[in-house]
Amino acid sequence: MNNKPFLNLMPPVIILSNPQLGENIGAAARAMKNCGFAELRLINPRDGWPNPDAEPMATHALDILQAITVYPDLASACFDITDLFATTARPRELQKTVLNPRMAAQHIVDKCTRQISEDKDATVTQETSAQDSFKAAYLFGSERVGLVNDEIVFADFIVEAHLNPESNSLNLAQAVMIMCWEFAMIAALPPASINASEDTEMLPETLKDKQKILKSAATVQEQAYFFDRFDTLLENKGFFTAQEKAPTVKRNMRNFFIKARFTKQELLTWHGILTLFDKQK
Repeated sequence: MNNKPFLNLMPPVIILSNPQLGENIGAAARAMKNCGFAELRLINPRDGWPNPDAEPMATHALDILQAITVYPDLASACFDITDLFATTARPRELQKTVLNPRMAAQHIVDKCTRQISEDKDATVTQETSAQDSFKAAYLFGSERVGLVNDEIVFADFIVEAHLNPESNSLNLAQAVMIMCWEFAMIAALPPASINASEDTEMLPETLKDKQKILKSAATVQEQAYFFDRFDTLLENKGFFTAQEKAPTVKRNMRNFFIKARFTKQELLTWHGILTLFDKQK
């Protein structure tokens, strides 16, 4: 029996936000298994979890169903995610880079390959390996409404498949299959064929573990905690004079910070700034 992994790189996490039907969760797991994906996370599944309707659709992917973790919100589901890709076909007022599924897959492969190369050239512990300092996720919305703006604002990229404009609505499992297959087409290649972008910059060989951690990307959960602190400070200082506009202003500010692609060190600096202003009367 050949136990060689199907993919040569760790695939992204699949996150389903507010999924409704157990059958769709099972079918999504089956699509993941077909393409070598393994980790599925759910946010507030409508019918709870476990769901017996998922198993018949999952067929050979029961191991993925058994390993599912459930979270109450997006931030907690992304506690270790540094690069979040939101899949949506709707036009949004949020200004974000839009990729197609193939471009998204290539971006992840490039970044993961670059990180592996840096780790080989630096002395790092297991805690600061490529898998810990970089972790991507594909985010999918519910069958009824898809993703909402308060979820999309946390994404680093929006992913949109170029489909027939007269029929561009996909079943949840179909959308998962497209994203997983595009990644598999690149990451299942022989390692020598997986090349990072030519503009890769190598980090200094003498990087220490602590420096490497601080220079790694902040996770979605870490960013969400900062945003909550920032919102509370602005509210306490009376910044939101028009309360009906406050949700939109907060979302736009979050989008501004997320596009800056915070490192952990930069986020710590901003926390220090918030602490300073919070102490001022």
